Amino acid sequence: MGRGRKPAKELSDRDKKIVERYNSTLDTMPVLAKKYGITKQRVHEILLRAERFGYVIKREKLLKCHHDFHQCEVCNKILEMAKKDDLVTRRQLARLLNVEEEVCNWHLDRLKVSGFVSKTFASIRSQKLIKALQYYRYHFLPASTIGKNFGYKNFCSILRYQKKKGINVERILKSPIALNLRQEEQMTVFPSRSQVEF
Repeated sequence: MGRGRKPAKELSDRDKKIVERYNSTLDTMPVLAKKYGITKQRVHEILLRAERFGYVIKREKLLKCHHDFHQCEVCNKILEMAKKDDLVTRRQLARLLNVEEEVCNWHLDRLKVSGFVSKTFASIRSQKLIKALQYYRYHFLPASTIGKNFGYKNFCSILRYQKKKGINVERILKSPIALNLRQEEQMTVFPSRSQVEF
């Protein structure tokens, strides 16, 4: 009498979902393995078994290697976003592009590896930190005050760290109020001759 389980005649529901996701999304075997709590080798075995049962594994192998960035709509949108501002999280980027996070991450990683996008683009994970850095860029307030407003005790050291990483956190003071403040400060520090004579 034989021992062990009898070989299954059909894929389980979980295995069917894995095959479906592998065919319809850009999920790689490691991504699927992490999602379903199994090993990459097990995902590979499931796909092989699915082929034996007559399932079509229709993903093109060349998709990963030869991706035409210029023809890809998602890649073009990411490139446009990268020109505007590098202070964005991956989650925000996916929302702005109206695509799934995994799809956005796949395209973004390909662009970074190929050198089309800087490695610092969409590298910050915290939305709160992004807001604090943007506020620092466009407002004429001391870093310590902005840090307190956003709940960062060490905002000055955060700024230094981001600069070291290569993220542009230089202030952009284009507002007329900030320019007027600067001019008034210069006038009080360096009085004119007419002010000295009186």
